[in-house]
Amino acid sequence: MTGGTTGAVGKFRHMSRHFDPAPASAQIAAATRRLLDTARTLSDDDVRAPSLLPDWSRGHVLTHIARNADGLSNLLGGAAAGEQRTAYPSAEARNADIEAGSRRPIEEQIADIEATHERFESAVSRVRPEQWGFEQAWGSAGQTREASHLLEARLREVAIHHIDLDAGYTAADWSPEFALLILRSALPAFEARGLPACVMRPTDIDAAVEANGGSALEISGPAHALATWLLGRDDGAAVTSSGGTLPTPPKWG
Repeated sequence: MTGGTTGAVGKFRHMSRHFDPAPASAQIAAATRRLLDTARTLSDDDVRAPSLLPDWSRGHVLTHIARNADGLSNLLGGAAAGEQRTAYPSAEARNADIEAGSRRPIEEQIADIEATHERFESAVSRVRPEQWGFEQAWGSAGQTREASHLLEARLREVAIHHIDLDAGYTAADWSPEFALLILRSALPAFEARGLPACVMRPTDIDAAVEANGGSALEISGPAHALATWLLGRDDGAAVTSSGGTLPTPPKWG
């Protein structure tokens, strides 16, 4: 398996006035195909086995991926209508939907992800160019984000939770370019949660990623290892630090 990607790294970095959703949509479609390829190798028993996420089975992860597509489609619909909407009726409803769908057979899980991906693509197509800058509440209380952020949010969900399935696909299957894209996409959330100032330098691609303005602390390693370290998916054994001690990244949520 490969997680290869084409196009410039960071192609959809929030320039809403000139935002073109096509590159991001292509990335999401490719990541979804890779996810479904893995899902098709699973049995119904495999769905009920543990994932890499605490207290979640693979079925929880697959159902979450589907419900996330619907939630983001709701927000895209709000942008297209010029009105504030929520991804889910409530946190309780979101959690209940994930729990209710977690034990479904693998064929139902696959069909659900396929259908919700189609709905997400349809929602993207209905957002006009001038609407990608529409600001709406999302996430933490008082936090707002432009609609253009929703596409990279979907890419993160698909790519990262594919790894969480613990079904043979790992971040090492990502190309360095794709890993760097995920790293840069996830970084702002960790900066806001107190990630120490540092510079991350992938050893397999010519790039430097500054966190909170950068500092003498440098963290190096393959791009995929830097991404999984930041995301809390491993202990950082594959990355090294100079100019200071390797910090523990803040939690994602």
